[in-house]
Amino acid sequence: MKEKISTIFLSALLGLFLGAVLGSIIDNLFGINILSKTFHSSLALEFYIIKIEIGLTPASLVGMVVTSYFMIRKG
Repeated sequence: MKEKISTIFLSALLGLFLGAVLGSIIDNLFGINILSKTFHSSLALEFYIIKIEIGLTPASLVGMVVTSYFMIRKG
């Protein structure tokens, strides 16, 4: 494998974000709530004044799969 693990991880993370954004846009355009519905549990990190919560959606998982496919196909 030629790619570094950090490049693969960053690409998968960007795929998650891109899928979530595109799923939200598609849901708003067509008036459906399937792609942006979060799963039951989410990862929450709470610092003193900052709370970061990451929830997975079906669209974000599709974005990660598509990005992973392109990474595998490329390398």
